[in-house]
Parts: sequence; C-alpha cells; structure tokens
Amino acid sequence: MRSTRRTALGAMAAALAYLTGVSPAKSKSGPRRIPLDLSTPAGNVTAYLKLRASLDSRDVFMWFTGRLDLIVPGEPVRPIIDVESLILRRTEQLGPMMWNVTDWEAALYRPLGESRYLDPDESIRNPYTGRDVTPHHYVEGPVRFRFTEREPRIVGSRDILPDTGKPFSYPWRVVNDELWMTKSSYIRAPNWLTPEEFPEESSGKEIIVATHSSLRGALAEVEDPSVTTVRSDFAYTATSGWLPWMKMGGAPGMVSWAESGKKLLSLEEVPPTQIEALRRIHPQWFTRPEPWPEFTNMFLQFRARAKTKVPIS
Repeated sequence: MRSTRRTALGAMAAALAYLTGVSPAKSKSGPRRIPLDLSTPAGNVTAYLKLRASLDSRDVFMWFTGRLDLIVPGEPVRPIIDVESLILRRTEQLGPMMWNVTDWEAALYRPLGESRYLDPDESIRNPYTGRDVTPHHYVEGPVRFRFTEREPRIVGSRDILPDTGKPFSYPWRVVNDELWMTKSSYIRAPNWLTPEEFPEESSGKEIIVATHSSLRGALAEVEDPSVTTVRSDFAYTATSGWLPWMKMGGAPGMVSWAESGKKLLSLEEVPPTQIEALRRIHPQWFTRPEPWPEFTNMFLQFRARAKTKVPIS
C-alpha cells in the first residue's frame, strides 16, 4: 500500500511540475529534465499533448503531405492523387489535467508527382475506372477532443471514437533520446452519403476506417517543464472506403493513405506557395477567432454541392 501511494504521489507531483513549471534545479550543462512515468495516465497524456499540441492555451499548425492509392482485389495497387494539408490545432487548458484540442483542417489536392495544386474544378483520370473525376479540395472540422487522464472523447460533434472508459494509456518507445508513439484507431460509423441517395459516390452504409499515426520528438524537450509544446514529426497511414469524388460505387476495395509532416509553431513556417493556394481556395480557414463554427467534412460538402450544384471551397 505504501509503495502504491508513493508511486501515485510521485506521478501527481511530476504532473503538477509540468503544469506549473516548478522543477528540480536545472543543470548548468543542459535543460531541466524531470523523467515522466509514461505508465501513469498523467505522465502519458502530458507527453502526448506536448507532441501533438500544447500544454498551455495556444495555436500550433500541423503540416503534412502524402499520396492516396486505390486497392482493388486482384488488381495492381494504383496511385490516384497527392494531397497536402494544414491543420490549425488549438489547445484550451480547462483546468488541471483537462484540455480541449480543436482541429480545423484545410486540404489541397495535387496531380501525381507535381508540385502545383489542382484548379478547383480540374478533373483527373481514375486509373481503375478510366473515368474523369473531379477531386474537390475540402476542409474538415472543427473536431474537438477532450483530453484528461482517461481516453479522449470528441465533444461538440458526432463522436466516432469507441467509449472504453479506460485510463489514458498510449504506447511509447524511447530510442536514442527520442520519444516515439504510434496510435491505432479502428472506426465504424454511419456513412453521411447513403448508397440509395448516392450510388456512385457512396462507399456503403458505413464509414469503415483504420488509422495508424506516429509522433516523434526530443525526449529532453518532453521532460523539460519549461517547454509546453515540442516540435514533433508526424506520420499517418490509413485504409478507408472510397471517397465520393472517386465514383467507385459498390466496387470492392479501399483507399490507402500515406502521409507525413511536422508541427509548425507559426504560419510563417508554412511554404509560401501553400499559403497562397489556401488563401485562394480556402479563404475561410484564415478567419479568426475560429475559421468556421459548425462541423463539416468532405462528405457533407459533397452532399451540399450535389444539392445546390454550387462549388463549395
């Protein structure tokens, strides 16, 4: 019992030190470091938020780029398009060990292997069907996650995460004084586009997705209580059903996503050509205090476009 109580008190003290900036004396040879016990919910969520977002209330940006491939049983895997995204990620510290982290994403498509972005109504060839399709640029969010010492929840919009009620516990590896985390999620939820309404565009009655996302950052910064956000690298792979604009209908198969990027601390760090394209195609993303209030995604934008026949940025 004493050992358990001592361990719990130690974890609480370490978490409090991170949130208040109080720590043991800093070494003259380097940054202050307080080893985090990643086996505790407090240590685990503290490390995760430093890499993913921030411990204090502020905005950061996640930049990433990658490719989408079509996987049809019995056929070669065929690439279809490149994508580049920028996420405004806002942390709101609500209290001790409680945060909201909200994402607003703006995505741009690029032709395979090219640095330019597609024009808003430009078509490409679907390599599986041979048809010309129009991959409309899209925005997504706000998606608001509530982080505590329990597994995260989505608040303010449809929560598609499994509600396990378990303590916050993500898998970590330390390699060469760097902290690595890979989190896998498996999602099954009703499709916003039903096959009855959208026979060509719907991938089925349900959205079925598997995602694997990795974060990497310097352990010295994660363990430094004066650092609230760590510059991190990011990798993301996923499989999903067909996207609406692909017009794959009920064909068997899936989309493979492979993307990578990093956390940026200001818009000045984003490539200027991407900023210019975002201002032209997704100007609402730059609106503050928030880009837009109501949740949207590519499926809802496709539905609205189909009903109004007016392009949605």
